Amino acid sequence: MRRLHVSVFSLITAGLVALAAVSPATAADGKPLDVSATARVASMPSPTGPTAPDTSYAGLDETNVTVGLETAGVPCVNCAQGGGTPNVGLPWPIFGVQKGASLTVTTLFESTSFTGPCTAGLIVKQGSKVVATGTYSIQGGCLAGYLYYVYFNIAAPSSAGFTTFIGSISGGANMSGADTFINVQ
Repeated sequence: MRRLHVSVFSLITAGLVALAAVSPATAADGKPLDVSATARVASMPSPTGPTAPDTSYAGLDETNVTVGLETAGVPCVNCAQGGGTPNVGLPWPIFGVQKGASLTVTTLFESTSFTGPCTAGLIVKQGSKVVATGTYSIQGGCLAGYLYYVYFNIAAPSSAGFTTFIGSISGGANMSGADTFINVQ
């Protein structure tokens, strides 16, 4: 899925939510900005539970990446009234943003059969130039049968143009990613 057209969607899960927070990043020109320090994470058991290992993807899969204006109180878990539980609230995904706007980039993934150390990643590119990167090592690793999101608060690039956001998850032999685009004006 390249763009999510709703601000809240149900993950149809139940369980534990763990959050870790740090302060937002600021934009920098000339070299990729490391936005790792802005990462936050949440996880919860999947409604499908762990599944048998599948050799075609090894049990760890990026499911979505979204970009929205930084909005107080989101992302959040089980916060969409009337949305059924569990669910995830996200900043409304957008396409056109002003240079330097404060953004929240959310990368979502599932560990169906993988248990072990894992790292979420973010790459922000304008054309072939990488303008920002970030990683977040999941404390305690990924657990089979869990859903996760990691989000990064970053400033939109200071130059205009189409901008690609690539979210990823890696662990063991696994590497999976998803992308979306915005237009910085």
